[in-house]
Amino acid sequence: MVISQVKEKDIKINLDSKKEVVIITGLSGAGKTTLMRALEDFEYYCVDNLPIPLFTKFLNLVFHTKTNLEKVALGIDSRGHKFLNDFLCEIEKIKRFKSSNFDFKIIFLNSDYSTLIKRFQETRRNHPLSVLGMGLSDIIKEEKKILDPVKFISDIVIDTDALNVHGLRNWARKTFLKDSIQEILVKVVSFGFKFGIPIESSLIFDLRFLPNPYFEPNLRSLDGRNEHIQHFLFNQSVVLQYWKKLIDFLMYSVQNFYKEGRFFANVAIGCTGGKHRSVAFATKLGLQKWKNVKFLVHHRDLGRE
Repeated sequence: MVISQVKEKDIKINLDSKKEVVIITGLSGAGKTTLMRALEDFEYYCVDNLPIPLFTKFLNLVFHTKTNLEKVALGIDSRGHKFLNDFLCEIEKIKRFKSSNFDFKIIFLNSDYSTLIKRFQETRRNHPLSVLGMGLSDIIKEEKKILDPVKFISDIVIDTDALNVHGLRNWARKTFLKDSIQEILVKVVSFGFKFGIPIESSLIFDLRFLPNPYFEPNLRSLDGRNEHIQHFLFNQSVVLQYWKKLIDFLMYSVQNFYKEGRFFANVAIGCTGGKHRSVAFATKLGLQKWKNVKFLVHHRDLGRE
């Protein structure tokens, strides 16, 4: 395959600070989407299936001096096979321009024929090259031939046969977060069961069995953010026992979410009306200081009473 000549003036990327471009490519079904989503969680600006002729123009745009983008990931698959020669030309441009301020790598995801057949059968998805009008086995063989030149110039080739979704995300975390710490965002929502359970919840805790400040005339008008409500609740042994168990369970859960490569969780804490007990617990939880964890508190039903 002949690669046309490249002019250095085609590249106009600003290099005032360290820039990073990762191209994710490989065989369909080998895990490209999973890896792209992981990089998105790692604060990469991700674009999937960008037309290859626009590749360099896109990089010039996102790395312009008026933007603050420093990490970009581009997903390229075999649907752009008609532009394969253009792709190799674009890569040549970038590699010629590469400097100490510009980190560029191509990651190719590979899998065995039998693994790819199994994955497509399990997901029942069409192969991106199904437009060729061939059977799945022939399409996979054709795709391997199309992408062989790309695999040859790739910096990293990963065989994903033995990796599930979590394994690939863990690999991405170890590879791309070596010099930084990724936080897990825990959104804590207080709510009232009479208004319905938040549908996006990862974990739900029910506080309706705990002593209710509503039945204390001098506390009824206050909400769980008030120190008098906090004092009423957390000076009772049953509340303190439940609080400790909730914290232990939640900390265990969040730590394992993090190990699996999940960087967000929605925790719903409910009482009857969403004013006293749930608000008090959510407020107190938002003040916790855990390693690699950031809490965001929202009182969904406060004021609806």
